[in-house]
Amino acid sequence: MKIIFLCGSLEPGRDGVGDYTRRLGAEIIRQGNEASIIALNDLQCSEILNEKQVSEGTSIDVLRIPNNTTIKIRLQKAQDFINDFNPEWISLQYVPFSFQEKGLPFGLGSQLSKIGKGRKWHIMFHELWVGMDKEAPLKHFFWGKAQQMIVKELNSKLCPQVIHTQSIMYQAQLNRLGLFPKHLPLFGNIPVVGIKNNEIDTNNKTLTFVVFGLIHHGAPIKQFVSELVDYEKRNQVKTQLIFIGRCGTELDNWVNVCKEALIEFKVLGEQDPATISKVLINADWGISSTPMFQIQKSGTVAAMFEHGLKVICVARSWTPSHLKISSSIEGVVEYKENKLETILKDRDANQLKIFLKNIANDLVNSVDQYK
Repeated sequence: MKIIFLCGSLEPGRDGVGDYTRRLGAEIIRQGNEASIIALNDLQCSEILNEKQVSEGTSIDVLRIPNNTTIKIRLQKAQDFINDFNPEWISLQYVPFSFQEKGLPFGLGSQLSKIGKGRKWHIMFHELWVGMDKEAPLKHFFWGKAQQMIVKELNSKLCPQVIHTQSIMYQAQLNRLGLFPKHLPLFGNIPVVGIKNNEIDTNNKTLTFVVFGLIHHGAPIKQFVSELVDYEKRNQVKTQLIFIGRCGTELDNWVNVCKEALIEFKVLGEQDPATISKVLINADWGISSTPMFQIQKSGTVAAMFEHGLKVICVARSWTPSHLKISSSIEGVVEYKENKLETILKDRDANQLKIFLKNIANDLVNSVDQYK
């Protein structure tokens, strides 16, 4: 199989979907196929770049087109790259905000249909539209309606033979538009290279919670930490929160809560993948502030799964409109008031395992049905 992936940006470590696409493309190459990538709207380069990027020892050819490039030049460069590679398949890794700063890439379907004429299309919907939750402001509702039109246009112009999404909730939303994607789980962007420290004295071991990546607003962190303090006292154990990665502006709020409660914490900031892997593999629990219904689209949660962590969702209320689906996700337990001790006693149950090799193989098998 020969496949070209299209995404927004490809600066390593600066774009989650870009990192995902690089890892996926490299794994597809390792499985005996051919793959390359085009970044159509790269935010981190100032000139058009033809380069090789490396993922876990595998090199992959990429074309990076800056976001300030005119549409005419953008399409021509992408067309030339596609023609030179001559793929059977083009895979659009779709996030609306990757292709236009307001998440409104009108005309994207028509533009892509021109550069991919005569080739088979695959779409992976990483994100759909805003305003799909009952708690959303009215502005987001109408904004989301416009984004739904773009999704419909992509489907009508590209006529994709295969559609995937990583979220059961997204599957249900796309079903309402008449699209029927298959489920393709998300893998993390942190290769498992860390080594478990087996020399820790279990009698004096600190229970470690790791918060990796962006912290979302509105999480009930004060209540969670209050219960953590009570847990320490009742069970005579120490606990620690480790913050790693780009946690965003909410980090200060979480740190202040820890300080007030005298909970031990560390802020490690951005680190290389090997360091992140070491922290994850030696933690006891992962914490995510992504709402339960959205957690399947979190690359950081997927990375926690791959490192053997069960995840506690400490997040604001987020309820999808017009859908009646369960929020239960394998490998994740939702924090609820006065339930923390029960959660912590059940750490070894229901851990989810995700493997990049299996997911890449699932994608290849899905498209191979259309030879």
